[in-house]
Amino acid sequence: MSQVCAGLPSERRYRSIEEKRRSAVDIVDQTKEDPTLRDYARGVWRRRAIVAAVVVFFTALALAYSFVKTPLYEASAELIYENQINVANPLSSGGVDTATQQLEIANVASVIASPDLIASAKRKLAAGDLQHGFTISSAPDAASGQSVGSTVFITAVSPSAQTAAAAANAYAEAFTASRKASEQASVRQAEQVIQTRIDSFGGGAARQSAEYLTLQQRLQDLQILEATVTGNFRVLIPATAPDKPFTPKPVRNGLMGFVAGVVIGIGLALLIEQFDTRVRSVDEAVAIFDMPLLGRIRKMPIQKVNQQPLVVLSDSQGPAAESIRKLRSNLEFANIDGDLKSVFITSCLQHEGKSVTVCNLALALAASGNRIVLVDGDLRRPQVHRYLNLPNGKGLSTVLRGKADVTEALCTRSAVGPSLTTVAVAQKAGADFERDNQISVLTSGPIPPNPAEMIASKSFASLIAELQAHFDMVIVDAPALLAVGDTAAMARCIDGLIFLVDLTRAKRPLLVEAMRQIAQMPCRKLGLVLLSQTSGRRRERDYYSYHPRDDEGVDAVPLGPLPRSGVRV
Repeated sequence: MSQVCAGLPSERRYRSIEEKRRSAVDIVDQTKEDPTLRDYARGVWRRRAIVAAVVVFFTALALAYSFVKTPLYEASAELIYENQINVANPLSSGGVDTATQQLEIANVASVIASPDLIASAKRKLAAGDLQHGFTISSAPDAASGQSVGSTVFITAVSPSAQTAAAAANAYAEAFTASRKASEQASVRQAEQVIQTRIDSFGGGAARQSAEYLTLQQRLQDLQILEATVTGNFRVLIPATAPDKPFTPKPVRNGLMGFVAGVVIGIGLALLIEQFDTRVRSVDEAVAIFDMPLLGRIRKMPIQKVNQQPLVVLSDSQGPAAESIRKLRSNLEFANIDGDLKSVFITSCLQHEGKSVTVCNLALALAASGNRIVLVDGDLRRPQVHRYLNLPNGKGLSTVLRGKADVTEALCTRSAVGPSLTTVAVAQKAGADFERDNQISVLTSGPIPPNPAEMIASKSFASLIAELQAHFDMVIVDAPALLAVGDTAAMARCIDGLIFLVDLTRAKRPLLVEAMRQIAQMPCRKLGLVLLSQTSGRRRERDYYSYHPRDDEGVDAVPLGPLPRSGVRV
């Protein structure tokens, strides 16, 4: 029985962690909505530089092709198909054999490609035309269909307009002559057969027979047919030299290149967008973590961070400082019951602006009259002492190892006045508790070989509890959540967590993994702080234009202590 009872707390704890994990997975699944047309449009707009580059490339390529390609001229000679006259009954209209007509029209392309016809056509051309070169093709007139007067075009294409017209006419004449010669040869062959049959008849009564008279009549008909044969084709409209080339057409090619560039550019933008896992909007980040938004701060350039990281002091009336003060107000609203004594701030990865935000937030809280202690809990890559310009000989690592007392390791930093003030001597914590507008700082100290064990030790928890007893708020700069496991161990002894998201670097898979780890932490999830790129929009500048600005000397002249009020903001 005792064994069963002993196992209940751990089993309940496991169920609680498992429920949080499932809740985190459900939140992630809810954020995966089907993209809308507006989402696609935003994706294309974000990749507008790629779309513009592709459009310019394809348009320029089409125009370059148009100007590089040799101009070609096209000329066509039109041939008409006509039935041969019926010699036996010249006055009859006769029927049209549509199948035969269409077959002969379809065979025109084969005939003009024959070696004999090519040789015949080239003999009709001048040497200059042959030098320019040309190509020949034929096609029936689609408008004529299968009607009696069907026509066919013989088309020549050449770099010279005169050569194109001459070649089309030469091939048309050679084709009609070839057809006529072929028909005449067939008729002469028939005449020879009939003449041989007639010669076989003897004299006398044999030449008076009906068969002989019939053969004589047939021979006369064939002779008439030979004289009148046309080959069924004649030139209806000779080819003329064109005034301008039919290709290239720069305007048409440029328009086609532009359309192709737009289509390919949009497709490429959407394809890249599908593989882009960056989180760009505030709503998306809030939906992933299911946490309230405490503040949104414009990310400072790295040059400004290295020169003047404490914007609440160096540019106290600027937009960045105002954002820090809004974050301070929202944090105090989250602590409306007054039971929040310690907070740690973390992010996904290193170099996201977490330490700069922590330092400025601690200074803003101290400037409002709160007794604040800032603890640099990053024992791997500490930055707090560098941003606050404090010595780091003693700090958190020396206190946890028992090499120094916490009162010896604490330093003070003015929450008003110059942003860069060298602190040569660390002051006692006992004196710091009574000072106004000052922040107490416990730097990291020398980097230890076992930072994870130190953060997870009971000594760290006892230190946080001791600082909570003497200060209104303990703010801890925690290491990056996904880089090391120190932050998860730190959550056991600190009341609340603030998660910082850099929208310029945030990736959905990293944020989802961070959210799943945060969901299993026992501390309160206070909210998100989002860093976004400096936009420089005019409406943002106008919003802060009512602040008095004195950029020269703001960092050089101390503002003096703020008046102490009875109510803490």
